[in-house]
Amino acid sequence: MKRIVTILIVIIFTASGMFAQNSLRDVVKDFQRHNSEFTIIIPSFLIKLGVAYGNMDEEEREVLEMIDNMKIVISENRFHTYDFTMLEEGIKNGNFVEIMTVRERDETVRMVMNKKTERKSEMLMLVENNDENVLMLFDFRGEPDFNKFISLAN
Repeated sequence: MKRIVTILIVIIFTASGMFAQNSLRDVVKDFQRHNSEFTIIIPSFLIKLGVAYGNMDEEEREVLEMIDNMKIVISENRFHTYDFTMLEEGIKNGNFVEIMTVRERDETVRMVMNKKTERKSEMLMLVENNDENVLMLFDFRGEPDFNKFISLAN
């Protein structure tokens, strides 16, 4: 009986490690570990306050209501490919989906999505230019409506 219990415990711990899926939050943590950067965290209660009392258009309000929380990392160093090996492996394995990449002159904007569950998803936006580089991690309630994001850009 003790052997069976021991074997089950070993299987549970090893199986959870094999099936663990990296999140975009892990990508940001990995980047921060290797690059000491300036980080801003905007919790959900601040976003809700902005929605409730902010002076904004209805479209802007709808976009903010989708966001659960947000993390911004600012870097003066250019992004390097070795900083994002976990991100590239996640895209290659199908854990993450690259939504869009836009290159304009000396700027590159890249958006990568990870759907955690039906009710939660996350998006990583990497903005790179000559002056500074910014990582923005968004946690969403449900799947975001990107048409609303695009309409704000116009």
